[in-house]
Amino acid sequence: MAVRIRLSRYGRLHRPYFRIVAIDGRCHREGKANEILGSYDPLKADKNIAVDMEAVARWIDQGALVSIGLTKLMKHFGYVLPVKAATASATAAAKTPKAKAATGPKGVKQAWNPPSRRQLRKHAASTKSVRKAKLAADAAAKPAPAAAESGTEPAKS
Repeated sequence: MAVRIRLSRYGRLHRPYFRIVAIDGRCHREGKANEILGSYDPLKADKNIAVDMEAVARWIDQGALVSIGLTKLMKHFGYVLPVKAATASATAAAKTPKAKAATGPKGVKQAWNPPSRRQLRKHAASTKSVRKAKLAADAAAKPAPAAAESGTEPAKS
């Protein structure tokens, strides 16, 4: 079970109120939370966030991930997350294998990555411009065939 520490929205229309919860990452936003860790009221003028940092640290030690938005919110209000805390995007980036550099050792086969749609369109445009320039240069290099097509042959003497 991948536990996330994130915001869960409560309150009515145009009157938002958020709870900071530890919840299964697969649950929807207002799903049943494992534990309520604090609250955030964006409509209050002054200190509008309350967090039980001991409970947050306990969940992080158990492997919970803190959402990006909550991380930024807590930093804004001066809360320091434990060092072991990893955001959801950092772990997702760590799981995805990064593409190897195009310049590898000579003779080593590199992984083939299919070109993107943007790269294909850019390549098509550049080949089209090269082809047009070549046709224009060929047309300029050829002499005018008007004399050869006149229908009369030159007289033999």
